[in-house]
Amino acid sequence: MLVAAGVFPQPPVLVPGVAGRRTADLDGTRANCALALTRLFDADPDLVVVLGGDDHTACHDSDVTGTLTPYGPDTTFGEGSTRLPLSLTIGRWLLEPHLDRAACEFNSVAWNATPAECFRLGERIADRAARVALLVLGDGSACRTERSPGFLEPDAIAYDDHIAEALRGGDTTALAALRPETAERLMVAGRPAWQVLAGAASERSPVGELLDYSAPYGVGYFVASWRFAGSSPRSGRPERDRVEISTE
Repeated sequence: MLVAAGVFPQPPVLVPGVAGRRTADLDGTRANCALALTRLFDADPDLVVVLGGDDHTACHDSDVTGTLTPYGPDTTFGEGSTRLPLSLTIGRWLLEPHLDRAACEFNSVAWNATPAECFRLGERIADRAARVALLVLGDGSACRTERSPGFLEPDAIAYDDHIAEALRGGDTTALAALRPETAERLMVAGRPAWQVLAGAASERSPVGELLDYSAPYGVGYFVASWRFAGSSPRSGRPERDRVEISTE
């Protein structure tokens, strides 16, 4: 059962050693990430599943390594044999102060996974333990301005605003309805991971809080915290309220 979720951005510059002189640009975002992580672990999960996009869908245990060497400094997290993609590397870095608090898994979801595939994966993840928490990595549009990595798409900011409101309201229906072709056109890295979150939370009643929504480098970044009624630490298993969501 899903007891908590946190949504985080995935840029390498979130790690201070990579950001260099512009580290201060993301100080507020880092502080909100720390708050979201605190709330996630306050739910007392048995299992934390770190989730992010990649070229293929795969699940790994905690025997993993993430590196940011391609982005500047020789920075590595973990000593495992499996090399993580960027999204999960940032997740591994975020988990660094909390690794002894719960079991961890690292799950990638393919960029081209359909909404229905993402949704079903989320349902399966939610059943992996009695108390599951999701740490979800993904950025918004990289086409917000003429200086953005993907240049300017006129509807990019409106798209990110829509995501922000969905995360603020715990709106699984809005996330499940995101169209892959639109996300691809607007260079939205978070779409598949957010739709896995929608599947994992589909039988619950999420209460969302948007902690951060910014775009300091022309890319949308979100930090959000989701909690669930009746999911206080070790408070017993609450009844599930079924929410019908079409993913076809």
